[in-house]
Amino acid sequence: MMKKSVNSETANTKVKRKLKNNLDEMQEQKMLKIEHNGCWLAFWGLFASMIIQSLAYGKLDWKYFIGEWVVFTCLALYIGIDCIRNGLWDRRLSPTPAVNLFASLFAGVVVGVFNFTLSYMSSNEIYDAAIVGIILGLCCFGFCFMALTFCVSIYKKRVKSLEKEDDKET
Repeated sequence: MMKKSVNSETANTKVKRKLKNNLDEMQEQKMLKIEHNGCWLAFWGLFASMIIQSLAYGKLDWKYFIGEWVVFTCLALYIGIDCIRNGLWDRRLSPTPAVNLFASLFAGVVVGVFNFTLSYMSSNEIYDAAIVGIILGLCCFGFCFMALTFCVSIYKKRVKSLEKEDDKET
């Protein structure tokens, strides 16, 4: 019984030594800023890469960017879920229906223009490309608005539960 205790203490000491933070507070803040910028550079770089590849090949063909899409989606889900779990929304935008409407409208327009461009590049039919752009833009708008509204409701519930936990601690 004594050996198990000594071995586990030795293992814990080794783990603590490996995980010890060697940065002071200023260095830690700089490191967090670097990691923050690197995360967003990767996120928007992957997004741009998928857009450029789609436009270069003239179609949305998964075989050209499935790797980027998987990493992009995992990163987006991680950021979104972890922010909501910690009761965080955004530095600048508030979780309101008006903001959700504007963000969804913006996403719908971007998706509509993007798909119009892809459709027009492949068919040279402006009317057909416009129909494709409008339909996909409206679908994106609706999906984004519903998803954001759902996320806001989860966020607000999470914030209330975190506030209750804080009240219990004091």
